[in-house]
Amino acid sequence: MRAGCLMPLAVRHKQQPRELCQIMPEFQLSSRNHLHALVWLAFPLVMLATIYLSRYFYLPFYLEWVEGEHGAIENLTALFLLPTILLGILLLTHRDKFPRPYIAIWFLLHGLGALYFAGEEISWGQHFFGWATPEAVDALNDQGETNLHNMTSWLDQKPRLLLVFWAVIGGLILPLLHRLNYLAIGGRDDWRYWIIPPAACMPAAIIVMLVRLPEEIAYAFDRVVLFPFDVRSSEVQELYLALFLSVYLISVYRRAKAAPVFNR
Repeated sequence: MRAGCLMPLAVRHKQQPRELCQIMPEFQLSSRNHLHALVWLAFPLVMLATIYLSRYFYLPFYLEWVEGEHGAIENLTALFLLPTILLGILLLTHRDKFPRPYIAIWFLLHGLGALYFAGEEISWGQHFFGWATPEAVDALNDQGETNLHNMTSWLDQKPRLLLVFWAVIGGLILPLLHRLNYLAIGGRDDWRYWIIPPAACMPAAIIVMLVRLPEEIAYAFDRVVLFPFDVRSSEVQELYLALFLSVYLISVYRRAKAAPVFNR
């Protein structure tokens, strides 16, 4: 028996996708969320509206307290990454709940990546404690901060691009394919049940994909970004990448905690 099914549009014939893909029991979108809709749906939308509305109505406040170097966006990004760091490690203690040992390693890698992400976001504490940047680091860092991502794009843009790719593919496209019955996800003995992000990740993933759209459109037509959408879109994108990771691992952890030990 196959655990999953991808059916291209050209191979439908007279059978419906649901009939072809229901070889194993299907789980509806909400079955893997394990989070209240206020957390994964309402909160991301309210937060995005707050960013744009504060820029429109209270620009000085926005520039100092929201978008500033040590403003709410940057600090919330680091804060949202804390659950990913913690749960990426804690899920190792639940490795006997997974059908394959590598699944726990997959989540540990997310935790370690989030640690790097958060550390770089706050310059490993320099933003809070204000120490002087070591001379050796200052000579290489284009912003004179204690971090690595301002030294080379390989430690900044490339990791971000990989994370954006994972958010869009894993957090949006795969759950959508599942919803449209092109991809079946079995029970907890199916690796897809654990690895593929739940539908709760979709709002954050959609915002990750769209938040830079005003900037891209303006660039394509050689125009400036319209106010109030002329935010630092890369920073807002990072905020929602952090939220995507946390929603993903919180959902996995709550499912793993409630699951019985897997009998191999």
